[in-house]
Amino acid sequence: MKKVLVLIGFFLCCSLCVMAQTNRERAVKLLEWVKQNQTDSVYAHLDFNTRKMIQKSQLEGMWQQLVQQVGEVDSEGEWMQDAVQGIILYYKDINFKRMPLRFVVSFDADGQVNKLRFVPVPAAVKPVEAVFDSVRLEERAMEVVTGEYHLPATLTFPRDGNNLPLVILVQGSGPHDRDGSIGPNKVYRDLAWGLAEKGIAVLRFDKRTYIYKDKSVPKGMEITPKEEVIDDVLSAIRLAGNIKEVDTKRVFVAGHSLGGLLAPQIAKEADCLKGVIMLAASCRPLDKVMEEQIRYIASLEGGVTEEQIRQQIEQSKKMAPQAYWKWLQSYEPVMTAYGLTLPMLFLQGERDYQVTMQDFAMWKLGLFGKPNATFKSYPPLNHCFMEGEGKSTPMEYNHPARVSQSVIEDVADWILKN
Repeated sequence: MKKVLVLIGFFLCCSLCVMAQTNRERAVKLLEWVKQNQTDSVYAHLDFNTRKMIQKSQLEGMWQQLVQQVGEVDSEGEWMQDAVQGIILYYKDINFKRMPLRFVVSFDADGQVNKLRFVPVPAAVKPVEAVFDSVRLEERAMEVVTGEYHLPATLTFPRDGNNLPLVILVQGSGPHDRDGSIGPNKVYRDLAWGLAEKGIAVLRFDKRTYIYKDKSVPKGMEITPKEEVIDDVLSAIRLAGNIKEVDTKRVFVAGHSLGGLLAPQIAKEADCLKGVIMLAASCRPLDKVMEEQIRYIASLEGGVTEEQIRQQIEQSKKMAPQAYWKWLQSYEPVMTAYGLTLPMLFLQGERDYQVTMQDFAMWKLGLFGKPNATFKSYPPLNHCFMEGEGKSTPMEYNHPARVSQSVIEDVADWILKN
């Protein structure tokens, strides 16, 4: 059961430890060679284009020259990695006596160095502040209850609002809190506050696997998407009937990632929703999506063998019990959605590598001619519907950002029209 808590992860994907270590170990060794003035070793690992730009003589005594200019080393930070326009950078901050410098290195697909330099340590990036409008909005603590499981929840709504449409947010895979906290970002809180400012009540709650962890199903049972997601969302829909500010005839479900995949089934079982919203919803077999993610990240890392990729795929498949996979294999999301008559909105970030435009196209094809299905994609947005440039990478989620205002406005306009 504990394995499912890091589930299949097409919200943040699999960590690919083996792949990350490959280039990180190369970066560590390169810095050692620079310090030891092993010029031949450094130069031998530069790619063809970098050799044309950096002469071997320029590498001679690099470290000694730095020490003369900025003083001896006081301390060194941890190795880190980041991505700039899809290029993975490995770096370490080194505090010399007179100024801090950052050693930066990156690699091509063959593991050869295509960037190696010391640069000033950039100023810390200030978080993108999200300010709650307490004059116009109100939040109320609630609780979603399914049998013995009690999940803390938050209702966000306009002050003095009546007969409000309500959106219930459904999270992606993994043990997420109600805010959808990813690094410094809070995806679901952004959506809740943004939609509430447009006159819509929003209910979000901590996921069962976040609160109860390995006790998320009764002893002796194996978890499936039914226990992980569906049962608690159905409880939240029933709870909506007791919220005085809400128009019970205008209750919507907005599912993100895994939540979007399961949204058609939730709508089918609830049979009382006004509409469903699928945000970055996959519709292909989950094991295929996982394999695609692993290969994508391997392509960013470079120097990863097919055997390492195969091992990671096999390890990832073992992260959920057989009952979980069996449930998904029997579920047909597109056909389930096709059988719905209520309004459906599909939104997709075109830079999303976790749930791709291929999924979006398959939803469109499967629901072709259905007047109740609306589709929209956004070129600059990633899986969390936050803006960026170049290829999206896992490290992108460590950068402070906010859910695109365009997405919030499009969702709000669609809800208010239905």
